[in-house]
Amino acid sequence: MSGNDNEEHETNAPMLEWRDINALTLAEESPCVTIYVPTSPVSNYREENRILYKDQIKKVRDALDEREMDKYVRAELLEQLESVGTNEVFWTHQQYGLAVFVSPERFLVRRMMRSPDEALGIVADSFHLRPALRETSNWMRYQVLCVSLQEVALYDCDRENIAEVDLHSDVPRDMGEALGKTENSANRKDFDRSGNDSTDLKQYFQAVDQAIRDHHNGRTNRPLILAMVSEHQGLFREVSGNPNLLETGLDQDPFEAIRQSQLGELTWPIAERASRTQVGRWIEHYQERQAHQEGESALDKVAYAATIGQIETLLIDEEARVEGTVDGDSGRVERGAAGDGRTDDVLDAIAEFVVRFDGQVRFIPGDRMPTDTGVAAVLRYAMQPE
Repeated sequence: MSGNDNEEHETNAPMLEWRDINALTLAEESPCVTIYVPTSPVSNYREENRILYKDQIKKVRDALDEREMDKYVRAELLEQLESVGTNEVFWTHQQYGLAVFVSPERFLVRRMMRSPDEALGIVADSFHLRPALRETSNWMRYQVLCVSLQEVALYDCDRENIAEVDLHSDVPRDMGEALGKTENSANRKDFDRSGNDSTDLKQYFQAVDQAIRDHHNGRTNRPLILAMVSEHQGLFREVSGNPNLLETGLDQDPFEAIRQSQLGELTWPIAERASRTQVGRWIEHYQERQAHQEGESALDKVAYAATIGQIETLLIDEEARVEGTVDGDSGRVERGAAGDGRTDDVLDAIAEFVVRFDGQVRFIPGDRMPTDTGVAAVLRYAMQPE
Protein backbone atom coordinates (compact mmCIF):
# COMPACT_ATOMS: atom_id res chain seq x y z
CA MET A 1 0.00 0.00 0.00
CA SER A 2 1.45 3.35 -1.06
CA GLY A 3 0.63 6.93 -0.12
CA ASN A 4 1.31 6.39 3.58
CA ASP A 5 2.77 9.54 5.10
CA ASN A 6 2.02 8.57 8.70
CA GLU A 7 5.18 6.91 9.87
CA GLU A 8 4.72 8.51 13.29
CA HIS A 9 0.94 8.17 13.55
CA GLU A 10 1.33 5.47 16.20
CA THR A 11 2.13 8.15 18.79
CA ASN A 12 1.01 11.55 17.53
CA ALA A 13 -1.02 12.06 14.37
CA PRO A 14 -0.60 15.34 12.46
CA MET A 15 -3.40 17.91 12.37
CA LEU A 16 -5.84 17.70 9.47
CA GLU A 17 -4.91 20.23 6.78
CA TRP A 18 -6.40 21.53 3.53
CA ARG A 19 -3.68 19.78 1.52
CA ASP A 20 -4.95 16.45 2.90
CA ILE A 21 -8.38 17.16 1.43
CA ASN A 22 -6.83 17.95 -1.93
CA ALA A 23 -4.94 14.67 -1.92
CA LEU A 24 -7.98 12.62 -0.92
CA THR A 25 -10.14 14.06 -3.69
CA LEU A 26 -7.71 12.54 -6.20
CA ALA A 27 -8.51 9.00 -5.08
CA GLU A 28 -9.79 6.86 -7.94
CA GLU A 29 -9.22 3.52 -6.25
CA SER A 30 -11.89 1.63 -4.34
CA PRO A 31 -12.96 0.91 -1.70
CA CYS A 32 -12.30 4.06 0.30
CA VAL A 33 -12.71 3.76 4.06
CA THR A 34 -13.40 6.84 6.19
CA ILE A 35 -13.63 6.95 9.97
CA TYR A 36 -14.43 10.00 12.12
CA VAL A 37 -14.46 9.80 15.91
CA PRO A 38 -15.13 12.58 18.44
CA THR A 39 -12.27 12.44 20.95
CA SER A 40 -11.07 14.28 24.03
CA PRO A 41 -7.61 15.56 24.97
CA VAL A 42 -8.37 14.71 28.60
CA SER A 43 -6.45 11.58 29.54
CA ASN A 44 -9.35 10.21 31.59
CA TYR A 45 -11.24 9.65 28.33
CA ARG A 46 -8.52 7.63 26.61
CA GLU A 47 -10.35 4.32 26.92
CA GLU A 48 -13.65 5.81 25.71
CA ASN A 49 -11.85 7.22 22.68
CA ARG A 50 -10.29 3.86 21.93
CA ILE A 51 -13.57 1.94 22.27
CA LEU A 52 -15.45 4.39 20.02
CA TYR A 53 -12.79 4.00 17.35
CA LYS A 54 -12.92 0.19 17.57
CA ASP A 55 -16.72 0.36 17.17
CA GLN A 56 -16.23 2.13 13.84
CA ILE A 57 -13.75 -0.52 12.69
CA LYS A 58 -16.45 -3.13 13.34
CA LYS A 59 -18.89 -1.18 11.16
CA VAL A 60 -16.27 -1.00 8.42
CA ARG A 61 -15.51 -4.72 8.69
CA ASP A 62 -19.21 -5.53 8.26
CA ALA A 63 -19.46 -3.21 5.26
CA LEU A 64 -16.38 -4.76 3.64
CA ASP A 65 -17.87 -8.22 4.14
CA GLU A 66 -20.81 -7.18 1.94
CA ARG A 67 -18.50 -6.26 -0.94
CA GLU A 68 -17.04 -8.56 -3.53
CA MET A 69 -13.33 -7.85 -3.20
CA ASP A 70 -9.92 -9.47 -2.92
CA LYS A 71 -9.56 -11.00 0.54
CA TYR A 72 -5.94 -9.86 0.79
CA VAL A 73 -6.88 -6.24 0.06
CA ARG A 74 -9.64 -6.48 2.67
CA ALA A 75 -7.22 -7.89 5.23
CA GLU A 76 -4.68 -5.15 4.53
CA LEU A 77 -7.25 -2.38 4.90
CA LEU A 78 -8.37 -3.74 8.26
CA GLU A 79 -4.78 -4.22 9.38
CA GLN A 80 -4.07 -0.55 8.66
CA LEU A 81 -7.15 0.54 10.59
CA GLU A 82 -6.30 -1.67 13.55
CA SER A 83 -2.74 -0.30 13.67
CA VAL A 84 -4.07 3.11 14.74
CA GLY A 85 -3.96 3.76 18.46
CA THR A 86 -2.18 0.57 19.50
CA ASN A 87 0.34 2.69 21.40
CA GLU A 88 -1.06 4.08 24.66
CA VAL A 89 0.72 7.39 24.01
CA PHE A 90 -1.40 7.95 20.88
CA TRP A 91 -4.57 8.51 22.91
CA THR A 92 -2.84 11.05 25.16
CA HIS A 93 -2.13 13.28 22.12
CA GLN A 94 -5.70 13.65 20.87
CA GLN A 95 -7.60 16.86 20.30
CA TYR A 96 -11.36 16.86 19.74
CA GLY A 97 -11.60 14.62 16.72
CA LEU A 98 -9.82 11.81 14.89
CA ALA A 99 -10.05 11.22 11.13
CA VAL A 100 -8.71 8.09 9.40
CA PHE A 101 -8.69 7.52 5.63
CA VAL A 102 -7.65 4.16 4.16
CA SER A 103 -7.78 2.74 0.63
CA PRO A 104 -5.63 0.32 -1.39
CA GLU A 105 -3.34 3.26 -2.17
CA ARG A 106 -3.69 5.70 0.76
CA PHE A 107 -3.46 5.78 4.53
CA LEU A 108 -3.89 9.04 6.45
CA VAL A 109 -4.42 9.49 10.18
CA ARG A 110 -5.23 13.01 11.34
CA ARG A 111 -6.26 14.89 14.46
CA MET A 112 -9.05 17.49 14.30
CA MET A 113 -9.34 20.72 16.25
CA ARG A 114 -13.13 20.50 16.37
CA SER A 115 -15.25 17.49 17.20
CA PRO A 116 -17.21 15.84 14.35
CA ASP A 117 -20.95 15.75 14.96
CA GLU A 118 -20.92 11.97 15.34
CA ALA A 119 -18.75 8.89 15.00
CA LEU A 120 -18.78 7.51 11.46
CA GLY A 121 -17.36 4.41 9.79
CA ILE A 122 -18.04 4.54 6.04
CA VAL A 123 -17.03 2.33 3.11
CA ALA A 124 -17.67 3.83 -0.32
CA ASP A 125 -16.13 4.39 -3.73
CA SER A 126 -14.74 7.75 -2.57
CA PHE A 127 -13.76 9.25 0.77
CA HIS A 128 -16.40 10.94 2.92
CA LEU A 129 -14.88 14.42 3.24
CA ARG A 130 -17.64 16.69 4.52
CA PRO A 131 -16.63 16.82 8.21
CA ALA A 132 -13.01 17.29 7.08
CA LEU A 133 -13.99 20.12 4.73
CA ARG A 134 -15.75 21.99 7.50
CA GLU A 135 -12.72 21.49 9.74
CA THR A 136 -10.08 22.70 7.30
CA SER A 137 -12.09 25.50 5.63
CA ASN A 138 -13.36 27.24 8.75
CA TRP A 139 -12.52 30.94 8.92
CA MET A 140 -11.50 30.70 12.59
CA ARG A 141 -8.38 28.55 12.14
CA TYR A 142 -4.97 30.19 12.64
CA GLN A 143 -1.45 29.43 13.86
CA VAL A 144 0.88 31.04 16.39
CA LEU A 145 4.67 30.96 15.97
CA CYS A 146 6.42 31.39 19.31
CA VAL A 147 10.09 32.40 19.18
CA SER A 148 12.68 33.30 21.81
CA LEU A 149 16.44 32.87 21.82
CA GLN A 150 16.04 29.62 23.74
CA GLU A 151 12.83 28.12 22.30
CA VAL A 152 10.71 27.77 19.17
CA ALA A 153 7.16 26.40 19.08
CA LEU A 154 4.19 26.42 16.72
CA TYR A 155 0.53 26.10 17.71
CA ASP A 156 -2.65 25.29 15.78
CA CYS A 157 -5.53 27.35 17.16
CA ASP A 158 -9.11 28.37 16.71
CA ARG A 159 -11.51 30.37 18.84
CA GLU A 160 -11.84 27.63 21.45
CA ASN A 161 -8.87 25.27 21.18
CA ILE A 162 -5.08 25.26 20.95
CA ALA A 163 -2.71 22.41 20.10
CA GLU A 164 1.06 22.32 19.81
CA VAL A 165 2.43 21.23 16.43
CA ASP A 166 5.18 18.62 16.25
CA LEU A 167 7.93 20.56 14.50
CA HIS A 168 9.78 19.14 11.52
CA SER A 169 13.42 18.24 12.22
CA ASP A 170 14.53 21.11 9.96
CA VAL A 171 13.04 23.73 12.29
CA PRO A 172 15.72 25.06 14.70
CA ARG A 173 14.68 24.56 18.30
CA ASP A 174 16.70 27.56 19.53
CA MET A 175 19.23 30.13 18.39
CA GLY A 176 22.21 27.97 19.19
CA GLU A 177 20.97 25.18 16.93
CA ALA A 178 20.30 27.62 14.10
CA LEU A 179 23.83 29.03 14.35
CA GLY A 180 25.46 25.62 14.71
CA LYS A 181 26.17 26.17 18.39
CA THR A 182 24.98 24.53 21.57
CA GLU A 183 25.19 25.64 25.15
CA ASN A 184 27.65 22.83 25.76
CA SER A 185 29.86 23.49 22.76
CA ALA A 186 29.94 27.28 22.97
CA ASN A 187 30.78 29.61 25.83
CA ARG A 188 27.53 30.61 27.53
CA LYS A 189 28.51 34.29 27.48
CA ASP A 190 29.12 34.11 23.73
CA PHE A 191 25.73 32.44 23.29
CA ASP A 192 23.95 35.17 25.26
CA ARG A 193 25.92 37.88 23.49
CA SER A 194 24.79 36.56 20.10
CA GLY A 195 21.27 37.59 21.07
CA ASN A 196 22.39 41.19 20.66
CA ASP A 197 24.18 40.60 17.33
CA SER A 198 21.86 41.58 14.46
CA THR A 199 23.70 39.32 12.01
CA ASP A 200 23.24 36.28 14.23
CA LEU A 201 19.63 37.23 14.92
CA LYS A 202 18.90 37.57 11.21
CA GLN A 203 20.42 34.19 10.50
CA TYR A 204 18.38 32.64 13.31
CA PHE A 205 15.09 34.26 12.27
CA GLN A 206 15.67 33.40 8.60
CA ALA A 207 16.27 29.77 9.47
CA VAL A 208 13.10 29.57 11.57
CA ASP A 209 10.99 31.42 9.00
CA GLN A 210 12.19 29.29 6.10
CA ALA A 211 11.65 26.00 7.91
CA ILE A 212 8.16 27.00 9.10
CA ARG A 213 7.22 27.99 5.55
CA ASP A 214 8.67 24.84 4.03
CA HIS A 215 7.15 22.35 6.44
CA HIS A 216 4.24 23.97 8.25
CA ASN A 217 2.42 27.28 7.73
CA GLY A 218 3.60 27.84 4.16
CA ARG A 219 1.63 24.75 3.16
CA THR A 220 -1.61 26.26 4.49
CA ASN A 221 -3.47 29.52 3.95
CA ARG A 222 -3.92 30.16 7.66
CA PRO A 223 -3.09 33.47 9.33
CA LEU A 224 0.16 33.25 11.28
CA ILE A 225 0.64 35.29 14.45
CA LEU A 226 4.22 35.99 15.51
CA ALA A 227 4.60 35.81 19.28
CA MET A 228 7.91 37.17 20.55
CA VAL A 229 9.29 40.12 22.54
CA SER A 230 8.66 43.48 20.88
CA GLU A 231 12.32 44.35 20.28
CA HIS A 232 12.70 41.37 17.91
CA GLN A 233 9.39 41.65 16.05
CA GLY A 234 10.63 44.16 13.48
CA LEU A 235 13.76 42.22 12.55
CA PHE A 236 11.87 38.94 12.15
CA ARG A 237 9.36 40.62 9.84
CA GLU A 238 12.18 42.19 7.86
CA VAL A 239 13.65 38.78 6.98
CA SER A 240 10.39 36.83 6.77
CA GLY A 241 9.03 35.71 3.42
CA ASN A 242 5.81 34.21 4.80
CA PRO A 243 2.73 35.73 3.11
CA ASN A 244 0.51 34.43 5.93
CA LEU A 245 2.34 36.42 8.63
CA LEU A 246 -0.01 39.01 10.17
CA GLU A 247 1.12 42.59 10.61
CA THR A 248 0.06 42.53 14.24
CA GLY A 249 1.79 40.10 16.57
CA LEU A 250 1.84 39.21 20.26
CA ASP A 251 4.53 41.50 21.68
CA GLN A 252 5.63 39.58 24.75
CA ASP A 253 7.43 36.45 25.88
CA PRO A 254 5.15 33.75 24.44
CA PHE A 255 6.51 30.98 26.60
CA GLU A 256 5.44 32.78 29.74
CA ALA A 257 1.96 33.04 28.20
CA ILE A 258 2.08 29.31 27.45
CA ARG A 259 3.09 28.49 31.01
CA GLN A 260 0.11 30.52 32.22
CA SER A 261 -2.23 28.88 29.68
CA GLN A 262 -3.02 32.27 28.15
CA LEU A 263 -1.67 31.93 24.60
CA GLY A 264 -5.06 31.26 23.02
CA GLU A 265 -6.78 33.98 25.03
CA LEU A 266 -4.15 36.55 24.02
CA THR A 267 -3.94 35.66 20.34
CA TRP A 268 -7.57 35.00 19.39
CA PRO A 269 -8.53 38.74 19.30
CA ILE A 270 -5.62 39.33 16.88
CA ALA A 271 -6.64 36.39 14.70
CA GLU A 272 -10.33 37.31 14.79
CA ARG A 273 -9.70 40.84 13.53
CA ALA A 274 -7.51 39.54 10.71
CA SER A 275 -9.90 36.73 9.82
CA ARG A 276 -12.94 38.99 9.72
CA THR A 277 -11.00 41.37 7.48
CA GLN A 278 -10.19 38.45 5.19
CA VAL A 279 -13.84 37.39 5.14
CA GLY A 280 -14.67 40.93 4.07
CA ARG A 281 -12.21 40.63 1.17
CA TRP A 282 -13.80 37.35 0.04
CA ILE A 283 -17.25 38.96 0.10
CA GLU A 284 -16.04 42.03 -1.78
CA HIS A 285 -14.42 39.78 -4.40
CA TYR A 286 -17.69 37.90 -4.83
CA GLN A 287 -19.67 41.12 -5.22
CA GLU A 288 -17.21 42.47 -7.80
CA ARG A 289 -17.38 39.28 -9.85
CA GLN A 290 -21.16 39.13 -9.50
CA ALA A 291 -21.36 42.59 -11.12
CA HIS A 292 -19.66 41.03 -14.16
CA GLN A 293 -22.00 37.99 -14.27
CA GLU A 294 -19.29 35.83 -12.70
CA GLY A 295 -21.00 35.43 -9.35
CA GLU A 296 -23.94 33.15 -8.52
CA SER A 297 -26.07 32.51 -5.43
CA ALA A 298 -29.06 30.49 -6.69
CA LEU A 299 -28.60 27.06 -5.11
CA ASP A 300 -29.56 25.00 -8.19
CA LYS A 301 -27.24 27.01 -10.44
CA VAL A 302 -24.37 26.85 -7.96
CA ALA A 303 -24.79 23.08 -7.69
CA TYR A 304 -24.66 22.65 -11.45
CA ALA A 305 -21.65 24.97 -11.75
CA ALA A 306 -19.84 22.94 -9.07
CA THR A 307 -20.30 19.65 -10.95
CA ILE A 308 -18.75 21.04 -14.15
CA GLY A 309 -15.77 22.70 -12.45
CA GLN A 310 -16.95 26.27 -12.99
CA ILE A 311 -16.51 27.50 -9.41
CA GLU A 312 -13.30 29.24 -8.40
CA THR A 313 -14.29 30.09 -4.81
CA LEU A 314 -17.33 29.02 -2.81
CA LEU A 315 -18.53 30.85 0.30
CA ILE A 316 -20.83 28.82 2.57
CA ASP A 317 -22.83 29.90 5.61
CA GLU A 318 -21.18 27.88 8.39
CA GLU A 319 -24.51 27.34 10.17
CA ALA A 320 -26.68 26.57 7.14
CA ARG A 321 -27.89 23.12 6.11
CA VAL A 322 -30.01 22.03 3.14
CA GLU A 323 -31.25 18.45 3.31
CA GLY A 324 -30.52 16.45 0.19
CA THR A 325 -27.64 15.84 -2.19
CA VAL A 326 -26.38 16.71 -5.68
CA ASP A 327 -26.50 14.36 -8.66
CA GLY A 328 -22.97 14.30 -10.09
CA ASP A 329 -24.11 13.53 -13.65
CA SER A 330 -26.83 16.14 -14.08
CA GLY A 331 -25.83 18.66 -11.42
CA ARG A 332 -29.41 18.58 -10.17
CA VAL A 333 -30.17 19.21 -6.50
CA GLU A 334 -32.12 16.29 -5.05
CA ARG A 335 -33.78 17.56 -1.89
CA GLY A 336 -34.42 15.32 1.09
CA ALA A 337 -36.96 15.55 3.87
CA ALA A 338 -36.24 18.82 5.67
CA GLY A 339 -34.86 18.29 9.12
CA ASP A 340 -34.94 14.50 9.09
CA GLY A 341 -31.26 14.44 10.08
CA ARG A 342 -30.55 11.40 7.93
CA THR A 343 -30.10 12.77 4.40
CA ASP A 344 -26.95 14.49 3.23
CA ASP A 345 -26.30 18.21 3.17
CA VAL A 346 -26.56 19.82 -0.28
CA LEU A 347 -24.08 22.54 0.70
CA ASP A 348 -21.43 20.03 1.72
CA ALA A 349 -22.03 18.03 -1.46
CA ILE A 350 -21.48 21.18 -3.53
CA ALA A 351 -18.28 21.88 -1.57
CA GLU A 352 -16.90 18.44 -2.40
CA PHE A 353 -17.40 19.02 -6.12
CA VAL A 354 -15.66 22.40 -5.88
CA VAL A 355 -12.63 20.82 -4.21
CA ARG A 356 -12.47 18.03 -6.81
CA PHE A 357 -12.04 20.70 -9.48
CA ASP A 358 -9.33 22.51 -7.49
CA GLY A 359 -11.60 25.32 -6.28
CA GLN A 360 -11.51 26.98 -2.87
CA VAL A 361 -14.18 26.54 -0.16
CA ARG A 362 -14.71 28.96 2.74
CA PHE A 363 -17.15 28.44 5.59
CA ILE A 364 -17.93 31.90 7.00
CA PRO A 365 -20.28 33.41 9.63
CA GLY A 366 -23.91 33.52 8.57
CA ASP A 367 -24.27 37.17 9.52
CA ARG A 368 -21.55 38.04 6.98
CA MET A 369 -22.98 36.06 4.04
CA PRO A 370 -23.76 38.33 1.07
CA THR A 371 -26.70 36.09 0.07
CA ASP A 372 -29.63 34.38 1.78
CA THR A 373 -29.27 31.02 0.01
CA GLY A 374 -26.40 29.70 2.12
CA VAL A 375 -23.94 29.91 -0.79
CA ALA A 376 -22.12 32.52 -2.84
CA ALA A 377 -19.99 31.29 -5.75
CA VAL A 378 -17.24 33.09 -7.63
CA LEU A 379 -17.24 31.60 -11.11
CA ARG A 380 -14.26 30.98 -13.37
CA TYR A 381 -16.35 32.23 -16.29
CA ALA A 382 -19.83 33.65 -16.73
CA MET A 383 -22.75 31.24 -16.88
CA GLN A 384 -24.43 30.85 -20.25
CA PRO A 385 -27.88 32.49 -20.41
CA GLU A 386 -30.76 30.04 -20.34
